[in-house]
Amino acid sequence: MKRLVKVLVLPLLFLFTFVVHTYHVGVFPKPDISQLKLDTIDKSTWIPRQQAGIHQLVVSGSSYEIGYRGGQHTSQLMKLEELELLKTLRQFLPHEYMLRGLILLAINWFDGVEPFFEPWMVQEMYGTSLSASDEFDYLADPFSRQIAYHGIHEIGQMMVDQGSDDMGCTVVAVPFKNSWILGRNFDFEGGRIFDREKIVKWVFPENKNAYVSVIWAGMVGAVTAVNEKGIYISLNAAGSRDFRRFGTPSTLVLAKALREANTATEAIKIITEATMFITDIFVLEDSKSGELYRIEKSPLHTEVIRLKDRSIVTNHLISDNWKEDAINIYRKNELTSGFREARGVELLNSLKLTPETTAPELETKILSILRDKGFSNGKSLDLGNRRAIDSLIAAHSVVYNAKEGRLYVGEGPGVSGAFLGYDLDASFKNRSPVRIEALLPDPLVSPKIFAEVKASAQTSGEVVSLAKHRQCLEARKALEEIPTSAREHSSYYIALGFTLSCEKKEQESKLAFTHALELIPAYPHVVRELEEKLK
Repeated sequence: MKRLVKVLVLPLLFLFTFVVHTYHVGVFPKPDISQLKLDTIDKSTWIPRQQAGIHQLVVSGSSYEIGYRGGQHTSQLMKLEELELLKTLRQFLPHEYMLRGLILLAINWFDGVEPFFEPWMVQEMYGTSLSASDEFDYLADPFSRQIAYHGIHEIGQMMVDQGSDDMGCTVVAVPFKNSWILGRNFDFEGGRIFDREKIVKWVFPENKNAYVSVIWAGMVGAVTAVNEKGIYISLNAAGSRDFRRFGTPSTLVLAKALREANTATEAIKIITEATMFITDIFVLEDSKSGELYRIEKSPLHTEVIRLKDRSIVTNHLISDNWKEDAINIYRKNELTSGFREARGVELLNSLKLTPETTAPELETKILSILRDKGFSNGKSLDLGNRRAIDSLIAAHSVVYNAKEGRLYVGEGPGVSGAFLGYDLDASFKNRSPVRIEALLPDPLVSPKIFAEVKASAQTSGEVVSLAKHRQCLEARKALEEIPTSAREHSSYYIALGFTLSCEKKEQESKLAFTHALELIPAYPHVVRELEEKLK
């Protein structure tokens, strides 16, 4: 009996020690409180989207104060975002023990990441975390969660390389009068809240460059931004086999470049010298010199490519360094990056400009490319098809006119709403957003159509799962709830095919799968699976 107790108790003691140690190292060390400055006068500004179309946040001062004031203004949004992220995560980890297990593994994996976070990053995150909800403290303390959420981009891209749906970003660049006009879709599906509640964040740090970033509540890093010196940087996810256990999250590298770089050369140096642990593409423009760069960076290599003509940037690497890289090839050929690049090249080649073309005309033309719904084999793709540049998944979208200092940000949903315009020079000078005339909404996609397409795609996925688990009646009932107006999509006919097969109507099932193929599913592996079913 004593031996049995020893056999049981010793592993349990080891497990208990492991868990206690894990949660101990999982508490990110807080900054030195004595070094944190908070002005007695709150100089921050918050203008909600109900008044401004898109939330506007203006923050200034020390890094701690920027985080503290920003957190105060967005505490409720941060709570809603955490709820949405957990909801998304539980789709992959439905049981609580799975979620806790993942947290334990993640904490141990990233133990030692602290040196890759600079003091200003930690101070701003700490200030933000003071307004975080305590509802999620069972996962980790608010400050450690704030640190962890800055790795969402990294974790999401690792999941893409393991077969998840890709969240592809697209940048369109056209030279104009010794400068450039850029368009950019940032595709992210952490939840519709990240589109609906996005923030145009105006940051005025002490002794550093001011910058504007299109971001969400609680985010210290940046993915699409311009600083007061005219340095534009945006981030496109990519993938390679290069590996490093941990480093600085890409979004924080981008924010550092905005704060510190006055020229393209300085920004390139900051990005090149950074230690990152996933692969990304930075698009960098210097509005004063007219230089535009595509910077491909993995944990082991950096390639700087000067762009000199009309360009499209999606989510695969083009440098010879990764020509044989299996993950890069997978991203290009098996996901949607190659399709979007090919369509973008086609649209750019057909773009007709004359010496009389004005900046507003070109801005509108670039926006039309960002809103392109795709075309293949002589026919339009179904709305929401992920092969399209606009597959209705953009969390935000911008058009940037470098020469004239104009930034337009899409109101949403996706790329369908009006693009609100800002005069950057005047905004930085006044330390407050200065509006200019907006770009018009998409005439093809209303908020109602957008919502129908998104709901149809989600329901179709649920129907497939029900049918595969032989829950035929439930699958049929859910399928019939999809509005007729939202059924002409490959995902709907795939769901219909599985439902008919579940009902043992094999001939009708094959007809549904045939029509799904005619509508061109986004991913090659889906095409192959349907072709196999039809043999």
